[in-house]
Amino acid sequence: MAASIARATSSALTSRTSAPTHAASRGVRAASRGVHAMRLRDIILAHALSRGDGDANADDARPSRASSSGSSASSSTTGATIPADLDRATQAEMEALYPRAKEAYYDGAPLIDDVYFDALEAKLMFLNSDAVKKYPRCSVRGKAVYSDCVTDEAQMRALQTSYAVILAVGAAFIFFDFGDDVRALLSLIFSLPDGPRLRIPIMGLIGIGLASRGVEKLRSVKSGETLAMTGECPACHEQVYSFLSVRGAQGKSRTECHCCARKIVFETQFEKRESSPWKVVGKGRIYLVSERSDYESS
Repeated sequence: MAASIARATSSALTSRTSAPTHAASRGVRAASRGVHAMRLRDIILAHALSRGDGDANADDARPSRASSSGSSASSSTTGATIPADLDRATQAEMEALYPRAKEAYYDGAPLIDDVYFDALEAKLMFLNSDAVKKYPRCSVRGKAVYSDCVTDEAQMRALQTSYAVILAVGAAFIFFDFGDDVRALLSLIFSLPDGPRLRIPIMGLIGIGLASRGVEKLRSVKSGETLAMTGECPACHEQVYSFLSVRGAQGKSRTECHCCARKIVFETQFEKRESSPWKVVGKGRIYLVSERSDYESS
């Protein structure tokens, strides 16, 4: 009996002491759930804020790119106009753009790409512009000394004048020689006194040959079949020129300098252009032909 009372008393005491322990454990579990919930909520909130910040940063970045592009466009428009089509651009526009494009390239902020710059430089060289004029130089890789050559407008006009003079001389021979024969023929038909004697028009025949040759050469010059190129001699820097036949996109002529007698080669690229009086323009290089004395020590 006493033993049963003792067990009942101990079980009651155990239940009383275990009740707060279970309650405390439940409180700990609830608190941990609350902490996890708060952490999850904080993570979701932080993720949302990060997305919002990212969007905000992206929105902030877009105006900056737009402003930078706008500033570059404004700088290009205020500094130099970039023509969309070089074929329609004037020489003044291209000459204004060329030095600014070079400066921008050396500054590390190019205005145009390499393909556009090469096309711009080629157009200015075809126009014989002073903006792209370069002096004789050498290539270490190719071991060649060369200079630039452009269309020689003065020689083309002189050539055209020479052919026109030949045509005029031939026409004069035809007029005067055949004129005497025509007058002699008329005097025979109408029995006119003191008329010139009929003879073989030798000078007139020569005049026909000269006139036909002059017309043929004038037509070849005006149609762009012949083009004069000029540049500095790579050896003595004197002005030299040569006439090249335009039979394709490229031409080559071997000659020698009239000052230093060094052999040189004109290598030219041709471009058809209706605005030119010769219907074609050219650009290229004058190469110095190497000699044995160039490699011998003095």
